[in-house]
This record gives sequence, C-alpha cells and structure tokens, in this order.
Amino acid sequence: MNSSFKTFLQKPATGSVLTVVSGISFFFTCMCLPLVGRAGSSVPYDGKNQLAFLGVVGLTFTLAALATWSKMMRRSEDKSPLPYWSLGLCTVCLLLCLLLASGLLAA
Repeated sequence: MNSSFKTFLQKPATGSVLTVVSGISFFFTCMCLPLVGRAGSSVPYDGKNQLAFLGVVGLTFTLAALATWSKMMRRSEDKSPLPYWSLGLCTVCLLLCLLLASGLLAA
C-alpha cells in the first residue's frame, strides 16, 4: 500500500469523518426503508425500488467499512479503542441486505 495513503488513513480525523459520514448515510438508508416495505413492494416498479435501496445500503456499508478499516489501521499503531460503532453499522448493513434478499422487509 502507498505510504502516503496509509498515513492519510491512520489520521484520527480521517476515521472520525468517515464514521460521521457513514452515520449520516445510515439515516438516509432509514429514510429509504419504505421503498422496500409493504407499500414499496406492491407497486409495478418494485424491482427498481429494491435496486435503489440496495445501492444506498451498499454506499453505507462501504463508508462504514472504510471507517472501520481506517480505525483498525490506527489501532494497530497506537492501540486506540476498537471501533464498535463502525463495526456495528457494518453488521446492520449486512443484516439489511440479508433481510432484503430473503424478502422479509416486504412482509
């Protein structure tokens, strides 16, 4: 990995900014949840709704995973605390994808 990129990711501000942005993205994901609920799954364009929701969840997961990676890289250097919030957000995003794939969000 490029040394300057690694240095950038290990900065405390980088992990914090990524965590805040992933949190804001998660709130946007929550606002998009009705797209795949009962109302959104009963319309003729429900496939497009699912793709849009999957895109938002994918973006949120990507941001949370980058925040986790950044904080874990910093943790390996200075023994900072484990990023529980970012790890939890990754887990929630994976759970949402699993529920979407199983059809339980539309029930």
